[in-house]
This record gives sequence, C-alpha cells and structure tokens, in this order.
Amino acid sequence: MKKLYILFFALAATTVNAQAPKELSSLIQQSFNYFPRIKELDKSAELAELRVDLAKSNYLPTVNGTASYSYISPVAQTNFVTGPNPSDVRTLQFQPNNNVNFNVGLNQVLWDFGKTQAQIEKAKADLLVTKQNTESAKLQVAAQVASIYYSMIYLKQAALVQDSVINYFEESKKVIQGKIKNGDALQIDLSTIDNNISQEQNRKLEFQRLFDRQLALMKFTTGQSAVPTVTEFNFQNATANTVENNPELLAANERITAAQAELKLAGANKIPTLSLQAGAGFRNGYQPDIFETRFNYLAGATLNIPIFQGGRLNKNNVLAKKSLELNELSKSTLITTLQKDVETSQSDVKAYTQQIKNSEEQINAAKETSRLAQVRYKQGVVTYLDLINASSNLQRSHLNKLQYEYQRTLAQIELARLSGVKFWQE
Repeated sequence: MKKLYILFFALAATTVNAQAPKELSSLIQQSFNYFPRIKELDKSAELAELRVDLAKSNYLPTVNGTASYSYISPVAQTNFVTGPNPSDVRTLQFQPNNNVNFNVGLNQVLWDFGKTQAQIEKAKADLLVTKQNTESAKLQVAAQVASIYYSMIYLKQAALVQDSVINYFEESKKVIQGKIKNGDALQIDLSTIDNNISQEQNRKLEFQRLFDRQLALMKFTTGQSAVPTVTEFNFQNATANTVENNPELLAANERITAAQAELKLAGANKIPTLSLQAGAGFRNGYQPDIFETRFNYLAGATLNIPIFQGGRLNKNNVLAKKSLELNELSKSTLITTLQKDVETSQSDVKAYTQQIKNSEEQINAAKETSRLAQVRYKQGVVTYLDLINASSNLQRSHLNKLQYEYQRTLAQIELARLSGVKFWQE
C-alpha cells in the first residue's frame, strides 16, 4: 500500500525545462512538409517571385521578328513610251504583286518616370506578404501540433493517475474484505468500493478516448501517429512582451508598402513615356527594281503623352489612396487585437503558475490527510466514507495540478505564436 501511495503522489509531478523536446520539433518540421496549406503557400511564394522577375523585365527591350507575304492585285502602274514608235511602250509598276518582308524590330523604354520601379516595389511587397503569410501559417500549424502533443501528455498522465487510484481502491477492497470477515465492516462498504472502482475505470476510459482522438489529430497534421515519449510539460517559457515579430503584423506592413507602390504607380500613369524603336530586315518594292529584296532599317523615338483617358487615371489614383488608408486601418486593428491577446496569454500564464503552487500545497495537505485517514480507518476510528473522501481529495489535487500545468503550457504556446517565436528551432 505504501508503494502505491508513493507512485500516486509522484505521477503528476513535472518540471518546466528551457526548451521544447526534440521530438516535438521534429513533428513540427514534418507537419510543414505534410500539411497541404503550407505547400499551397510555398507555391504562392514561388509565383510571387516570378512576378518580381516579370516586373523587372520591363527594363529590358522587346525584340520581335516578323515575316510576312502578301499578294496584291491590281497594283499602281503607268505606261511610258520608250521609242519613236508609239507602240514602243513600257509598263512601270510602282508595287510588286508579290510582297515579302522579313525584319527584326526592337522597342526599348528610355524613360517611364518611375512606372517600372513602382511595379517592382509592389511585386516585392506582394512577395514579402506571401512569405509572411507562410510564416503565419507555419506558426499556426506549429502551435496546433504542440497543443496536440501536450494534450496527449496530459491525457496520458491523467490515465496514469487513474491507474493509481484504481490500484489504491483495489488494495482498499482487500482490507474491507478482511474487515467483513472479522465483522468490522459492512457489505455495503464492499459494494461502495466496487462502485468507486467502476467509476474510476470509466474516467480512465474517457481519458483514453480523448487520447485516441488527439492521436488521430496528430496523424491528420503530421501524417503519422506519433505518441510523445516524454512525460513533462517542458515547453519553452516564452516571455516576449512585443508583437513586432508577429508574421501577421509584418504582412500588414508589407501590404501598406504594396499599397504605397500602387499609389505611386497610379500617379506615374499620368506622366509621358519615352521609348526607342529600331528595326532592320529585307523586303522588296524598292525602285528601280521593285522585285529585288533589299536590306532596310529604321530608328526613331516615341513620346506617349496621356491626355484624356475617360477619368480612369484619376479614379485609379483615388482607389489607390483608399486602399492605402484601408491597409493602415487594418494594421491598427491588428495591433490592438494582438496586444490584447498577448496580455490575455500573459495573465493566463501568471494565474496558472500561481494555481500550480497552490495545488502543490493542496497535494501535501491531502496526502497527509489521506495517510491519517487510512491509519484511523484501520484502527476503526473513522468510517470508510471518510477514507474515500480523503482519497478523492488527493486525486482531485493531483489532477488539478496536472490540468493547470497543461493549460499553462497551452498559454505559453499561444504567447509564442503571438510573439512570432519559432519555438521549434534550436
């Protein structure tokens, strides 16, 4: 019986270490490679990188090759008298019936007054938004995996507490059976303890059912049914008081940058664009021999000046301003929400830490009460009901401490997520 008490007292004791276990970090890394949402965001980042390269390509010239053939009939022509005889006539054709043209053309923007640069800045900001969204999703998945992981530890430890309680009642049942033989106990005491054993077994089955559900969630998130090998709530205690590294906030900053670039681009669309055109190739149709294919080239410049676009340019500028204002307001709302959530999580950690200390005191008191109740019950001073009450109080104290440690760990995980702490990295 004494050994069972020692086991019962020690089951829920945990130690908070400085860092999370390596197997948790491994599971989180595995979830990044398995979870479809992360793969989707990674692919979005690849597309955003291509958009940056696409925007930069506006600085490069465009070169096009053209080959054309056309048959024209009739064509402009005239007759010339070439001799003294009026019948000596020659027909002069100004354009051949068979027209061929082979050329290579080049178009290079010389000056666009910042349009291309604004497009590049917006593409880069969109890329950073996508990357921060990916980091935010990774933090969400990591927090989910960590929550499942420590939930399994809690349920596993709670089931072990139930095993100790059941063993304790089984030992008490033997004592009662002996007392019944000696006439010191009633049959109802035996029925009561059988009922208590059945109740504790049902509680253990409930813990096991919840454990199996968490195991299924772990497989859904990471792709494998992993059972924690540790028995402690050894998550790193995140103490950050700022949300400046929160990926959602960083993404909000980049959305503002993208809106500013879009506003700049909307203003630049009102400014002229200067471009260079050049080309070279072979074609026919040149006098005096219009049928001969000859080398030709051209070079020039074009200044495109927007004059009237139906009010679209002004409306695009107003729209860009409103978009910028909206993103700034969204950032302010996000900061307020994050600060509220951080303060809430910090309050939870503080409260649960104090409750754990109180639970330790309750365990010590309940342990001594249970020991005295057992001694006095053997001496016939107290009833079996007093013994059961003392044991139940001890059980509740252990389960309460275990639950407070679990809830504090969940609050620490949430605090790490809000602070943008990559707790799975060493």
